[in-house]
Amino acid sequence: MANQACSATFLGRSGKIYTFANSAVAEGNAGEELLSGPSPYALTSQSFGDYANGDVLIAGLFTAQTDAAFCYVSYGGDIISTVAICTAQVVGEMKPLARPLMVKPGMVLQGGVKALADKTYYMSVETASQSHVFTATSTTAATYDLVSITTAQQVGRVLTQPVMAAFLVGVTDTQAAPQGAIFVSGQGTPVGFIPLGASHDQQPCYSKFKIPIDLNTRAQIVATA
Repeated sequence: MANQACSATFLGRSGKIYTFANSAVAEGNAGEELLSGPSPYALTSQSFGDYANGDVLIAGLFTAQTDAAFCYVSYGGDIISTVAICTAQVVGEMKPLARPLMVKPGMVLQGGVKALADKTYYMSVETASQSHVFTATSTTAATYDLVSITTAQQVGRVLTQPVMAAFLVGVTDTQAAPQGAIFVSGQGTPVGFIPLGASHDQQPCYSKFKIPIDLNTRAQIVATA
């Protein structure tokens, strides 16, 4: 696995722009911290919570060198906001956060990247008050559950509210059929769908159809390889 140079930019309600960077984010990790920078636009090497402390962030964008996978803000070990992603070779734009985020010390900005050829999928999810990232890796033609990137729990064990917005990135072409994640209720009924995208082709967009969640809901990828 290689490393990718990554950056993130946020807009505060104050009107200030905050920039963060990490020049060597390893592919395939569950997230690596981005610190303030680069100079001269920002004080260098401050944490997200310290650098933007006291402002309310309303929009953001995470950019990776070749293949962005996810970006989130965590606090006390919990994911509290996902962030829009793109790669350097496509046109991307800063997107509104699901909820305005009051920044406080202790908050950490994490970004993740993937190799173009790997068979890992990442789904960033927002509910009315929850944020999370789920992942699955295919090794052969089969059905795979997307599980929490931090606890490996199923979707229904993490989320307690309906999904309001989500995007999915992963292997392109014919590696997943149908081309996206299927949400299946505890009764075995398909109840939601998030289309599959690839950040190196175009900026992933949040799908905003409401998806019901129960305790045994699963989100699944049907991989063809």
